[in-house]
Amino acid sequence: MSQILELRDVDAFYGQVHALRGVSLRVEEGEIAALLGSNGAGKSTTLKTISGLVRAKGGSIRFLGEEITRLDPHRIVELGIVHVPEGRRVFGALTVLENLELGGFTKRKDPAFTKRTLERVMHLFPRLNERAKQRAGTLSGGEQQMLAMGRALMSDPKLLMLDEPSMGLAPIIVKEIFKIVRQINAEGIPVLLVEQNAKAALKLAHQGYVLETGQITLQNRADLLSQDEKIVKAYLAN
Repeated sequence: MSQILELRDVDAFYGQVHALRGVSLRVEEGEIAALLGSNGAGKSTTLKTISGLVRAKGGSIRFLGEEITRLDPHRIVELGIVHVPEGRRVFGALTVLENLELGGFTKRKDPAFTKRTLERVMHLFPRLNERAKQRAGTLSGGEQQMLAMGRALMSDPKLLMLDEPSMGLAPIIVKEIFKIVRQINAEGIPVLLVEQNAKAALKLAHQGYVLETGQITLQNRADLLSQDEKIVKAYLAN
C-alpha cells in the first residue's frame, strides 16, 4: 500500500496554547484511520492543521508525496483533502441540491463530472435525493450529516476527513452513517476519522491512534487497540 498522508512531528498552537505536540501519524491507501481521544485532546485541531485552517508551527505534513504544510486551505482542497467539520456546517438557508452543488465548486469546469458525481451521491444517500429541494436547515441531524458527507464527495476527495460524524445522532442513524463510511472507503477513498464513539470507530477502522493532551500516546492496528487494556478501560468500558 502506498502512503496517502503523513504527519511528522507536527506542532500547532492556539495563541499561547500548545495544542499539538510532535504529532506523527499516517493514512495509507485504502485505509480508514481512527483518531481517538477525550474532549480537548487535540483531535479537531489535528484535522484543522491538515486542512490549513490552523497553521503548523513545526514539523511536516505530506500528502501524496507533496509537502502541504504551508499551503492555503483552498489549495489543500484542490489537491484532494476534504474535511467534514464537527457540527456538519451545512448552509441551512440553501436547499440540499444547492449545498451539493457548492461542494462541487472546485470541479465546476467539468460539468459532466459534476453530473456523474451528483448522481453517485444521490444513489449513496437516497434520503438526500428525496429532499433535494428542501432547505438544509429543516433536515434532521442525521440527514444534515449525510448532506455534509455528500457535499464533501462532490469535490472528488482523495482523502476524506470526518470530525465526529456520530455526534448527537440516534444509535440507528449512527449505524447507517458508519455503514456509508465503510462503503465510501470500499470505493477507494481513504478516511481519517475523529470519533468519540471509540468502540464503533475501532470496529470500522484499520489503524487507530490515541491522542492525549496534544500527543499521540498509542498507535496500532484497530483490532489490537480494541483489545488493549488501557483503551478498554478509558474508552470501551461502558
